[in-house]
Amino acid sequence: MRLLAGGWAAPTQRTIPDFRLHRPRTIAAAAAAGAAEGAVYAQGCTDLFARFREGLWCSDLVSLERIPELTAIRRDGPDLAIGAGVRHAAGAADPLVAEMLPGLAAAWGSIATHRIRQRATIGGNLMARRPRYEMSIMMEALGARLETAGPVLAPADVWTGPPPGTLLHTIRIPDAAGTWFGYERALRPLMTAAVAVRGETVRLAVGSEYVRPHAAEGRLGEDPARIAARLPDAVGDAAADAGYRRHAAGVLLGRALARREGEAR
Repeated sequence: MRLLAGGWAAPTQRTIPDFRLHRPRTIAAAAAAGAAEGAVYAQGCTDLFARFREGLWCSDLVSLERIPELTAIRRDGPDLAIGAGVRHAAGAADPLVAEMLPGLAAAWGSIATHRIRQRATIGGNLMARRPRYEMSIMMEALGARLETAGPVLAPADVWTGPPPGTLLHTIRIPDAAGTWFGYERALRPLMTAAVAVRGETVRLAVGSEYVRPHAAEGRLGEDPARIAARLPDAVGDAAADAGYRRHAAGVLLGRALARREGEAR
């Protein structure tokens, strides 16, 4: 990186140091290669290139492109199991996702840009730990389980920093067939809300360009404002305080639940 008259110039791929390239064909082999200090996983690479420009050091690049399980989407009883390497465009257009969680299919197709949706993956979106990436908000609302080559994680666990080399291979959405899902993006970048309804339980997750997702739960028929009031103070920041975000979340939750009622009728 060098200083120009107008400010700092971001490094290019020419500044990336040499690394060893691995092309494993199994999840176990990929996890073994990823255990090396300085190892980095690569699949869609849309976020990876940004991290290189930010100064990421990489000793070993572990390509996940040759592992078929990572791009599979399957029904597992009542659950929906999505491979971490599924690209946004493929997930949004998948008939099983549309059948089991039509709200997720619609929301998935609304994020990012057309170019990014063709390459970026759901796993990369989650593991990048960038608040502005939207999949973590959706998975927080849906109560997804993140299956890795080691422990099973909740979406919130990603933000506390899983061990280096953790390989996410499957995103499991429990009882997908019995879940209604809605997504509200009208207030981006200040706030985005995801809503999942299972039985009588309503789970609301909110995030923004600047704050990682947080969730609150309530019951069907309860005032949406009361549910949103349970969001922690951590939803607030300099761009919008917690009070504003709770109020806005209640409005978006009410809008989503009204849409659910309309679809049921």
